[in-house]
Amino acid sequence: MKFISNKSVIALAALAASGATFAQAVVAPSVTLYGSIEMALEANSDGTANRTSLQNFSSNFGIKGDRQFNGDLSGIFQLETGVAPDDTANSKTLTNRNSFVGLKSATLGSLIIGTYDMPLKELKGTTKIMLGEGEAMETIIHGRGTSQSVGSAILGQVHTRKTNLLLYTSPKFSNMVAKFGYSPDKVSPAATATVPAYSQPMIGASLEYNDGFWNAGLAFQSQDNVIKPTLLASGQALQATKATLGAQMGDWKAGLAFSAIDNNAGRKTSNWMISSAYSIGAIVFKANYGSASESASGAADGITMAGAEVDYALDKATVLFVGYSKITNSKNAKAYYTQSDVFPQPALGKSPSALNLGIQYKF
Repeated sequence: MKFISNKSVIALAALAASGATFAQAVVAPSVTLYGSIEMALEANSDGTANRTSLQNFSSNFGIKGDRQFNGDLSGIFQLETGVAPDDTANSKTLTNRNSFVGLKSATLGSLIIGTYDMPLKELKGTTKIMLGEGEAMETIIHGRGTSQSVGSAILGQVHTRKTNLLLYTSPKFSNMVAKFGYSPDKVSPAATATVPAYSQPMIGASLEYNDGFWNAGLAFQSQDNVIKPTLLASGQALQATKATLGAQMGDWKAGLAFSAIDNNAGRKTSNWMISSAYSIGAIVFKANYGSASESASGAADGITMAGAEVDYALDKATVLFVGYSKITNSKNAKAYYTQSDVFPQPALGKSPSALNLGIQYKF
């Protein structure tokens, strides 16, 4: 839904009536309301107990806009918030999702400041395809499942929407787009008797290729002092690399993703996933499978995740879906789903599963 201010319309009309030679260069500012609601009736298990619940999956509401200064430069903004129609207690604070202000140029790219997904998280290609609980990108490739098992202070996940972020996105060149993000540490923790003062700045970059059939990408991310320093040891950075490869042709698409996450203090994982989707008219069949290695030799905290889904598009905005997925935990792992607002945490070695019957509406 787009809106143009009355003052802008009046000004444009006046310029046109006066025959001003520069009237054609003036572009009125526009504002767009957008969002999505994705919810499902879910039958789930934490590996021990079975439950039935209503689940909300990253539903959101936002407002964005742009104002063109000349033929090449525009001012842009976005304010986005997570919402939970099923439970207001799980609705988020204002602008907790991607929210920013910046400049956009057709020849120079865009530069924004605010809160936004890091380039590594944004790199998806044709690999991230599932709705409901079934998407393995966050749990496997971005390390959230391993982080749940070993503790985020030991090996944090890299599914990062970063605050205080400066993000540059290049224009498309030779079917490629480059991104670079930098977040300085806004508030450095104070020193204590046992922990010196430290900061946690983050950097990230990606390069993605897409010619309409093939797509491929490579991303890197690093945050200092995720393993906090002590008086006897320096802090360690959490670093990750990610690669994607995929193809799309007509009604079929498929993708591969790989990642390596390293805390530089003896814990690291190698992770991979594969996904595919095939459309027959309004029906889409989807499936994915992923695996995260154990974080150290003998740790026995490896994870696998598999899911299958069928979508039915009522129109371009509304999709019905049914999907089943399962996370298989090794004896010292306790990964669970984080696509929904609330999912029961399993005990060590227990394997959660979820069956969703849901609807997604985008506006």
